[in-house]
Amino acid sequence: VVTQGMTGSFTADLYAWMDAYIGGDVFVAAAVPVDYELKDKLESLPAVKTAAPIRYIEVSWLKDGTEEKISFMAVEPESYTSVTRFVFTDSTSDEVKAMEEFRLGGSVFVSSVISEKFGIEPGDSLLIKTLDNEQEFEVAGVILDFYNQGLVVTGNWSDMVRLFDVNDVSTFFVSASEDSSPAEAIAQIEESYQEEYQLIIESNSSIRERADLLIDQAFMMFDVLGILAVMVAALGVMNTISMSVAERTREIGMLRSLGLTRFQVIQMILAEAGLLGIIGGILGLGFGILLTRIFLSAMGAMSGYDLKFILPVKAMWLSIIVALTTSQLAALLPAIKASRTPVLTAIHYE
Repeated sequence: VVTQGMTGSFTADLYAWMDAYIGGDVFVAAAVPVDYELKDKLESLPAVKTAAPIRYIEVSWLKDGTEEKISFMAVEPESYTSVTRFVFTDSTSDEVKAMEEFRLGGSVFVSSVISEKFGIEPGDSLLIKTLDNEQEFEVAGVILDFYNQGLVVTGNWSDMVRLFDVNDVSTFFVSASEDSSPAEAIAQIEESYQEEYQLIIESNSSIRERADLLIDQAFMMFDVLGILAVMVAALGVMNTISMSVAERTREIGMLRSLGLTRFQVIQMILAEAGLLGIIGGILGLGFGILLTRIFLSAMGAMSGYDLKFILPVKAMWLSIIVALTTSQLAALLPAIKASRTPVLTAIHYE
C-alpha cells in the first residue's frame, strides 16, 4: 500500500505535466541553440502548422539578499498555447486572467516546486537579474513544471529578448497540419533543414513511450520491495502456524481420536491462517495509508514537491487478496504435516 500510494501520487503529477509538456506532434532540437528564423522556415513547410519556439536560460533570482540560480523558460504565448498548454496547480485560479497578464509581458509563471518551497503565490513578485539591472516580474500563476527539478519560471519571449538579449531557440514543439501526419512532418523537416541545422527530430509519441518505459523502470524497485515484504510475511505466517501446530500436537491427536478427519484438520489450520491473514491485511491497510501520508508530507517539507495523496484503491484490494492467499499458502505445509501425524504418536506427545 505504501509503495503504490507513493508511486501513484508521484506519477499523477508527473503524467499531468508530461501530457502538457510533451506538446504538439514533433519535437525538434539541436545540440546548440539555433536561429529564430528557423521558426518561419518550419512553418513554411506544407506538413507543418505551427512551430512553437522554447528557450532556456539560467538566471539569478535575488531572494532575501541571496542569489538563487533558476531556469528561465521563454515561450511565445500564442504559438505555445496553440501547440500545448499550461497545467495550473490551483483549480480556483483564473486561468484566463493569468494568460492575459502573461501575454502582456512583465510577468511569469512559477513552478509548483518554487511556489511550495519558497511560499510564492500569484500576485507576488520575483526580482531577477538581467543584463543591465534588476527586473521585477509579477507572478501571474503557478503551473506544474518539473524541469530542472522544478526550479524554473516561464516567461514571455519578448521579455527574454528585451532584458537578456537572447533570440535563439533551444527546441521547437511542432504541430502537423490537419491534412498531414507527424511522420510526414518529420520527413519534410529532415529533408529540408536537418543537415543545415544539425537537428534532432523525434515524434512526441515516441518520446512519451520512452518516458513511460523509464518511469516504469524507475518504479520497478518499489514492486521488488513489495514482493520482498510479501516473502517475509509468508515466512512469518509459516513460522507462526508451524509453532502453533507443534504446540497443539496433543490437542490435534485427541481431536483425531474423537473422529476429526485429516481433511478437517487441514481446514481448521487453514481457517486459523486465513483469519491471521485478514487481520494482518486490515492492519496493513491502515498503517500503509498512514505511512503514505507521512512520507508524502515529509517529502514535501524537504524538497518542495507537494504531492497530492492518491488513494491506492487497487493496491488496497490487492493487498487483502495477497494477505489471504499468502497466509493460506504458507500454512498449507504445516497443515498437511499436522494431518498426517499418527494419532497414537500425537497423544503420547510429551
